[in-house]
Amino acid sequence: MSAFSKSTNLHRGLYALPAFVLAFPTIPVFVLLPAFYAETVGLGLAAVGLAFTGLRLLDVVSDPLLGWLSDRIPGRYGRRKLPIAFGGLIGAPALIALFSPPEQASILYLVIWGALLFLAWTAIQIPYLAWAAELEPDYGKRAALNGWREGTGLLGILAVSGLGVLLADRDIYERFSLTAWLTVVAGFIVISLALRFVPSGHVAKKQTRISFPGKNRLFLRVLGAWFINGLANGLPAVCFPLYLTHILKADEQVQAGLIFIYFLFAVIGIPVWVTLAASVNKHRIWCLSMVLACLTFIFVPWVGAGDFIAFGLICIFTGLALGSDLSLPPAIQADCADWDRLKFRQNRLATLYSYWSMATKMALALAVGLAFPLLEYVDLPSESVLAKNTLIVIYAGLPVVLKIIAIMLMWNFPLGRNQHLAVQHALERRL
Repeated sequence: MSAFSKSTNLHRGLYALPAFVLAFPTIPVFVLLPAFYAETVGLGLAAVGLAFTGLRLLDVVSDPLLGWLSDRIPGRYGRRKLPIAFGGLIGAPALIALFSPPEQASILYLVIWGALLFLAWTAIQIPYLAWAAELEPDYGKRAALNGWREGTGLLGILAVSGLGVLLADRDIYERFSLTAWLTVVAGFIVISLALRFVPSGHVAKKQTRISFPGKNRLFLRVLGAWFINGLANGLPAVCFPLYLTHILKADEQVQAGLIFIYFLFAVIGIPVWVTLAASVNKHRIWCLSMVLACLTFIFVPWVGAGDFIAFGLICIFTGLALGSDLSLPPAIQADCADWDRLKFRQNRLATLYSYWSMATKMALALAVGLAFPLLEYVDLPSESVLAKNTLIVIYAGLPVVLKIIAIMLMWNFPLGRNQHLAVQHALERRL
């Protein structure tokens, strides 16, 4: 029986609430921070791109290690809760330092504080995702619980985006600093509430060794699609502020408004995709959402300077697609973890999530590591025809190709609702 079977929406809300605060620095870190350090701080596109790529390479070691450690913690000590608390303690000062750089900040400053922040993010995010899978084993309800978490996270992004609109006339250093302090103070409150009142869920026998599930073909298939789609999302994400500045010619207030619209419709999209996934296999719904994103990106090359309404429509439809990217794949991953436990008789839930987390980060690292040096090579600030076309291809062309590959991987994915139900019954008989 699910740990939430007799719980109230209050418990679900308390589980999802940390996602609201953890989302505050998401846009600054993954979308705005690279351009901020490259152009405002003055470290250069190529240097910052390589720095972020290097930071993500650290995750190749830290993610599987922290996932394995989380699986090794005895349940009585808080297998998922203890690393979340640890991540909060080291993440708070790192976030403040990274968002409040001195005027003469160096690449070394970015690398040191960035490494600490990403380590803290891993320590929180991997157990947090694994926690949901242990709280709700049901195929459909698991998607709903993930929807609660991701929807709450998007509300957090909307809150910060709205704040960005209100503070658009403030100095960018002030906006970054305010975001950091707001995250730290609010994060302490909501994470403490979740750790205190949300149950631990089903705690299986701890894992005995660190391992890569290379024989689990379902895992590798989802991992591949997850990485490719992550790269498809990462390229437009890291290029978003550059596109708005050099192609759309949008001022900071318009930029903040477009970001708000994008995430508003991602929030609206989550219940739509989750409802559809209640009657259709999750992987098919995810594929359909990627088709929607591809069809939308096709119109980007025809949007030019001042076409704010047209680009707003693009933000609406790509935002809707993002709602599926955030809510359905984590639930599919949890289903794969159940299959892994049945087939290979190991409880390595957080370890599996660590590889998915690593794939996400490596996709974002590859996105900035490819896009920024290439844009510097074509001299983006010159706004030549070559520079603009290169930006458009990176922003909208490559994502379409990548998403088509991800769709091909997932369309006939063999672990659907009926197959997962059989896996659950087999696991219950084993107990």
